[in-house]
Amino acid sequence: MRIRLISSIALLGTILTVQGCSSGGGSMPAPSDPEGTVRAFMNAVNANSIYAMGELWGGRRGPARTYMPPEEVERRLTVMRIYLEHEEYEILPPGAMPANEDDQRIVRMQITRRGCQPVIPVTLTRFGDGWLVSNVDLAAAGNPARTCQAPG
Repeated sequence: MRIRLISSIALLGTILTVQGCSSGGGSMPAPSDPEGTVRAFMNAVNANSIYAMGELWGGRRGPARTYMPPEEVERRLTVMRIYLEHEEYEILPPGAMPANEDDQRIVRMQITRRGCQPVIPVTLTRFGDGWLVSNVDLAAAGNPARTCQAPG
């Protein structure tokens, strides 16, 4: 009886793993609002999850991982993760502002990193019914290896 239970649990685990792997080819739906996408992206940064960041970064063609070489996606997202590491972040009002095109929005966020609080514009592009991060102004984030400099 006990061996059957263990075998059944192992079989169930295998089935779930196979199902998870077979559905891994598609992308998860992008959040339906620009601010939600930025929140999910920053949570992925904080979790050090390049995969989750890759689900939320791209453009009109979808997540970049679906059309860009994996090494390039990983390299770019690693740089973004380093620049966006934070203790906390805040989405700034007035919320998502229109960018140059109808299917783009800009969300401004402020991160707190070792006493620094840079404001970083994030450009989002509509993809299907959701939004993807298409550009992060890393220059506005400041050099993550340096301490804050007083304005002046």
